[in-house]
Amino acid sequence: MQFIRLLSAARSSKYLLFFGALHLLLLPLAFAGRGTLELPFNLFVAPELFPLFNIITFMGDGWFALIIFGLVWVIAAKKNLLLKPELINFLIVSALMGIGIYVFKQLIFPDVTRPIAHFTTLPQAWNPDDFSLSFHRFRSFPSGHTASAATYGFFLMRYVQQSYKRILLYAAVLVVGYSRVFLFQHFVADVFAGVLLGLICVWGGDWISNRIFSKQKKKDE
Repeated sequence: MQFIRLLSAARSSKYLLFFGALHLLLLPLAFAGRGTLELPFNLFVAPELFPLFNIITFMGDGWFALIIFGLVWVIAAKKNLLLKPELINFLIVSALMGIGIYVFKQLIFPDVTRPIAHFTTLPQAWNPDDFSLSFHRFRSFPSGHTASAATYGFFLMRYVQQSYKRILLYAAVLVVGYSRVFLFQHFVADVFAGVLLGLICVWGGDWISNRIFSKQKKKDE
């Protein structure tokens, strides 16, 4: 029974479908013209918020996966779940996310410009040298930081039952995504796609894990 509870596809499919549908409500924002949402409010307009968003954006860094890995380990032990399948599932999900980001950014859309390169004429007061930040110019789609944060957030949702906690995790993912817009690293469309990529990777990881451990269970029987 514990095995079924651990790897049942229904365990995550329902909330993933819900948040996928919820996220689609933000689709009009993704189709807003470039600059509509990026230019009015960013680190050049509100430099006092730069330290805050510069910290928030680190939650989408690749190294943050180590923290989530440790958190999954602790949660699995606390909830008396089978540790190996939980950790392997997370590793599979993370691998899918990394592969997805690489394929989109490096192979399919390597020349998509980021805001600093797309807007060739910016106010003179907007000086990138005022910030301790590297402004990348290409490989904008999708947002890798957002995809990472979404992968971590959607994966952790399986461990909470209360709807409001899942909503808070989703909101946290959006905040990380927005930090990329505020820091003038991505467009809203990049962030929107990053969230979807993370969601798809979690669903795909669950499917693969179920296949692997279902076969293993049959062999053990």
